[in-house]
Amino acid sequence: MTLAQFLDRFDGADRSIVVVNRTDPDPVLNMLRDTFGDGAVNVVDGAAATSERLPSNRDRGDANPRDSRGGLTTREFTTDRIVDRNGEGIGPHNSGTSEPGDLGPVINVDALRRHDDVPFDGDDPEELENLALLVEDDEVIAGSTLGELGDAVLFVNSDLYITGSRTLEDIDLPSVIGGLADTTFSLRGYPESNRQKLLLITISRFIERAAWMAGDGTLRSSFQRLSRLDDEVGTRRVYERVSSAGVDTHLYGIPDDLPRELDAVIHGGDTQDFTDSWFVVYRPPEGPHSVDADPGSDLKQGIENGVGLLAVETESRVWRGLWTFDADRVRSVNRYIERNL
Repeated sequence: MTLAQFLDRFDGADRSIVVVNRTDPDPVLNMLRDTFGDGAVNVVDGAAATSERLPSNRDRGDANPRDSRGGLTTREFTTDRIVDRNGEGIGPHNSGTSEPGDLGPVINVDALRRHDDVPFDGDDPEELENLALLVEDDEVIAGSTLGELGDAVLFVNSDLYITGSRTLEDIDLPSVIGGLADTTFSLRGYPESNRQKLLLITISRFIERAAWMAGDGTLRSSFQRLSRLDDEVGTRRVYERVSSAGVDTHLYGIPDDLPRELDAVIHGGDTQDFTDSWFVVYRPPEGPHSVDADPGSDLKQGIENGVGLLAVETESRVWRGLWTFDADRVRSVNRYIERNL
């Protein structure tokens, strides 16, 4: 078995990003669409109508206004299907009367304010602007502003990571990107795309930050060619900090030039798993556990349960994979790498 065959065991979720009341220019939306790749996430530009406050579960007297995942269903924020700017219906609806071209979504601001992962605290739907909602089936699972997504990935150059200008302390994930865990993606590298590979770099740095903050456990990372550790100042600095923090650090790749004076276990090889894979996997020392620190929901989850990225190059500069907080998936990927590489 190879890592590519191992990846086929994992089913990915089907999710969409709906951009509500966009005022940012078209190039920003185009960057968002390009960043998240082909087929993994459907990015839709939608206008939002306003309405009187709609009844929430709390108003109806339900005991639990959210489901067990803390999510918000589309029934709480829209009475019509989501409609993009071309009048095409793209999501579930409740009324059964929506026609293409209807205004939507109709926003229930009370429901949005209750949602921990949607950054909206206002009182008026007209105040909603440049909000990206991550939707799975009929549920909104996260929300971020286009500004937050821009700071994280859209307006970021990979040179910031290579040179070390963007440090581990600077890495954070907007909730929409955090919500994309377990979504199978297909991303293109340069020159086919200038942006998509940056998403993998950002998630990799996030995992490295989780390991560094944990200060224990095991981190396994692949580099295709191990010479990258000395060629990229920023990457070298990250792994010096991670290993110095007390993390059992393992590095994998073609042994063209071994990194020197780095407290890490080096694994060299030239099989397909070494040449065509991109993985960064952090596993806590005793498996899932609780920590007292609260550095943020995604970081806390990564430190407690572990977090991993696995991608394989299916053709030249085309990567297929996913990343996950799921403790069972993290454990199984870590075990495969430990036993086979």
